[in-house]
Amino acid sequence: MAPRMSGVRQVAADEGFRFDVPGCYRTQAFQALLARHPEALQLYARHVEAQAHEPAYLQRVRRLVPRLVRWLGAEVAADGRPGLCVQASALLSRLLEELGIWNYVVAGGCVLSFVPADVRPRVFYLFDLQPVEVPHAWVVAPPYDVIDLTLRQQRYPGPEGRRIPTQVLSCRAPQVTVQPEDVCTPALLQGLLLRGWARETLLRRAFPEFWHFMKQFPARRVRMPTVSVKYIPARLLLPPWHEAWERMPLINGKSFVQFRSEMTLVLSGNGAA
Repeated sequence: MAPRMSGVRQVAADEGFRFDVPGCYRTQAFQALLARHPEALQLYARHVEAQAHEPAYLQRVRRLVPRLVRWLGAEVAADGRPGLCVQASALLSRLLEELGIWNYVVAGGCVLSFVPADVRPRVFYLFDLQPVEVPHAWVVAPPYDVIDLTLRQQRYPGPEGRRIPTQVLSCRAPQVTVQPEDVCTPALLQGLLLRGWARETLLRRAFPEFWHFMKQFPARRVRMPTVSVKYIPARLLLPPWHEAWERMPLINGKSFVQFRSEMTLVLSGNGAA
């Protein structure tokens, strides 16, 4: 664990804060800790990853999550708007917490390599000549390394979008290395190389915060029949929990409160999923 993370863990322990239930980041105690130590959210995510769950918990997660993903994926498709990754991931995260399932939300970039390789890879870059918004978001809920409701809903210039599954759900996403061309636009990368930056050390020298974050939360690859996706985390997202957000329309005209109300019926087998 990085020194800063170890320090935050010690502060949390000294103040008596315990990561006892999913969504405990919503407590006033954690918010106070987060205000002083932004790395506390990473500590929460590391706690999610490090837990040793009982077989019954893992069996329940494997039973509920695919059904939940199919249901929300259908709602995202019915909505039809592109760029819903943050809303959909936050919604999924909060619903998982309602079910007592540990998870966290990741924002980052992606590299899509199509099969067969008759189409150029599609890259959602993290760095450009001007600052850019982090282009994508997904959820991690062990044993699931990647839960992505909206990859197909991104903007694609050609027909390649039809090769992308409606949802991505993977328990077997091995860690992979990240190359500069995976995260830097061609113009930015060319400029950095022309300045004499060595490709081997470019990410560490040019983007040290991203480099250190990636050491804690490495990139992973999900292979599917028609596309291989490299998911590259860049930062963590804190799902909203205030009442106004819970009641505002998020996906397909429905709010978190409405989805929460419908979820019991859906997961019981009597709903749309």
